[in-house]
Amino acid sequence: MAGKSPYETIFKTRHAELKAKDDNWKLVYNAYLGGTYFSEGGYLIKYPKESRLSFDTRKKRAVYFNQESPIVDMLSGLLYMNLPTREIPKDLNYIKSEVSKGKNLDEFMRVVAAHSLMFTCGVLVDGPIFNPEEVKTKKDAAERNLKPLASLYLPFRIRDFNINVSDGELDWVLLDNSYTDHTDPLSNSKEITKYTLWKRDTFQNFTKEGLQGIPVAEAPVTHGLGEVPFRFVSWRDDNNDFISESICEDIAMISKLIYNNMSYMDEMLAAGTFKMLTYPSKDGSVPEQLTAGGVGALSIIPYDMASSTIPSFIGHSLTDIEPFIKAITFYMAEVLKKVGLSTDETKEFVKSGAAKKIDFQKMRALLQSGALVMGKTEEWICHTAAKWQGLPEQSVKVDYTSSFSNEDLQTEVTMLTELLVHPIKKLNDEVLKLIVKKLLGNYLEPEVIQDINKEIESTKNLVDASKNSSKVDLQKEALKIKNASQGA
Repeated sequence: MAGKSPYETIFKTRHAELKAKDDNWKLVYNAYLGGTYFSEGGYLIKYPKESRLSFDTRKKRAVYFNQESPIVDMLSGLLYMNLPTREIPKDLNYIKSEVSKGKNLDEFMRVVAAHSLMFTCGVLVDGPIFNPEEVKTKKDAAERNLKPLASLYLPFRIRDFNINVSDGELDWVLLDNSYTDHTDPLSNSKEITKYTLWKRDTFQNFTKEGLQGIPVAEAPVTHGLGEVPFRFVSWRDDNNDFISESICEDIAMISKLIYNNMSYMDEMLAAGTFKMLTYPSKDGSVPEQLTAGGVGALSIIPYDMASSTIPSFIGHSLTDIEPFIKAITFYMAEVLKKVGLSTDETKEFVKSGAAKKIDFQKMRALLQSGALVMGKTEEWICHTAAKWQGLPEQSVKVDYTSSFSNEDLQTEVTMLTELLVHPIKKLNDEVLKLIVKKLLGNYLEPEVIQDINKEIESTKNLVDASKNSSKVDLQKEALKIKNASQGA
């Protein structure tokens, strides 16, 4: 076709397996970020019988409890409970202080660890850009502080790749380096699509301005490394296809379920609080007092004596929310199980030490996998940086902590479970108080309502205490309460 650029394919290509994972990975990423990233991500499901207006209103009220961020941050942070031990040659010491633009090695690898736990990522080690006429020696490069730097690529910026069947390494990878050009304050910004094709000996940039721009290819540049300076990174890759199998996908989908169920429950609470008044009348008319100011301000409601029914409120009962609370609590427990944790939220007994040890083995296996991958990634970064600088091959050894004691894990697990489960427990207590107020508020004195609320809190504290007390201690506590009540 006349006028068609030969580089159009570059801007349309997308690896099939990456494309298939895109929606799941976006859910994982938005679930981790939370806030408007999640609320505007289209994850609230419209019920078929729900009107568009009702759905839009419910969407504004929906609140997302972020379950993924604490888990990802905790697990990736555990790798740095003890700092990694590193044996890096002097020629590459700069990597410790600046391996990526504005980040030292520890800072950069923490980011890599968190994101590679969530999904497939990639690290590119790129050589410095310079004018060959100005930089001719290593001394010139040192004076200008020119050195290779690493960059993290999330899966959304990895366009395509091919694996060589003979050695299992990358033949080439296509990366998205698009940006917004807003350098001129007197003109509108421009969206520049820029893809870089990295091969084993060359790299080449392809650019296009806007959606309708004509693709332009720059001349290939020889880097001479003999390999693609890009490495896929993920905590789990069971079939060695460079595409991760992440537990965070399941966690994100469960978080989506919790988000929707929380919204349903909120709708139930609102409907139970602001019910509709049915008013009997012969001709369907309603007194002006009701239409003008509503029912809330009236202590007396007049109605037609000739009617066989009296005015009444219709709508959901606040007691109908119990199934939602049980479902949300169950989902929350399932989230924790994905990382090898079982809580006692859905059980009537405290988990035994042996069972907890099994859970810790699951978590330990995940952490050991992450520790191995992070260590190998750091070593690869150092070796690739050395190649960029023409340095002889030298020994690099990086070891991440891979042995975690049960005590260390217990501390982190306790913090995590408190953070994740507490909102639901708190919600349970507050909803129970609300039910008491709504159902009994007109029949009991305020002081009595206060005493009931205190009893709810004390019951909660007693349940919490049971998780850390023996059966004998619980019996003693119950006896104290009984004696105190008899004395009163």
